[in-house]
Amino acid sequence: MERRTKIWIGVSVGILLLATTTFFIFRARKKSGKSIKSKIPSANDYISFGTQPLDVAKKFEPLAFGKYTWAGNSGMPINIKFIDETPLFKKMADGSTYCTGFTFSVCFTCSLNRGLLEDFTDSDIKEMHKVWNQGDASRKPKLCVDAISKPILSNLKALGEEVSLEQSEANDFCQIWRTTGSGHSVILVEKIVKEGKITGIKYFSSNASVNPNTGRTGVGDNTEYFSDSGGKMIRENTYFARLKQ
Repeated sequence: MERRTKIWIGVSVGILLLATTTFFIFRARKKSGKSIKSKIPSANDYISFGTQPLDVAKKFEPLAFGKYTWAGNSGMPINIKFIDETPLFKKMADGSTYCTGFTFSVCFTCSLNRGLLEDFTDSDIKEMHKVWNQGDASRKPKLCVDAISKPILSNLKALGEEVSLEQSEANDFCQIWRTTGSGHSVILVEKIVKEGKITGIKYFSSNASVNPNTGRTGVGDNTEYFSDSGGKMIRENTYFARLKQ
């Protein structure tokens, strides 16, 4: 075999090995939930927050330095930008937040960093927020769970799937409805189990109740129980969804 032919074969094999290795590294990174390179112009603004909902939520906590305020504004601790440089939603200047705005910010950031929004447009993000935030409370809508588990539009893929209470895990998003008629959008931290029965959940969100660690309403942990276990959450109207890895 001529020397030139051997060199050509060696170079070809090297290129093939490099391409194969790069493919599997990229695939492993995406599967593991690590941030991937994005074509979205704003992606670099969010990559440092990470991909896991609870990790992102806790990084947002110092940015949400105000109280829980339901004021018809965004309720978000950060500006949400996507394709255009102009924010689609602006953070609240006084650092206040509320549950749907806070959890939407977390979901948007995780989804962007996981590469789940590559086919979305600015208008799609606005539609996602609408599904997340608006619904007839008397019908106990799934809100954030629908926004994750159902395609926002027919040409888009769902961001994840709905899971049952029994299947739910830390980092899942959750929509709560209570016997009082009120609702809450949260991120699951853990389930409370007593004598083999799931009696409640510990969650992270922006809460109307006072956080004992901060002495104010707003972002932090809270625990609630189902109405059949001494609390006010309606078991059949507490919904969960999990983002794709």
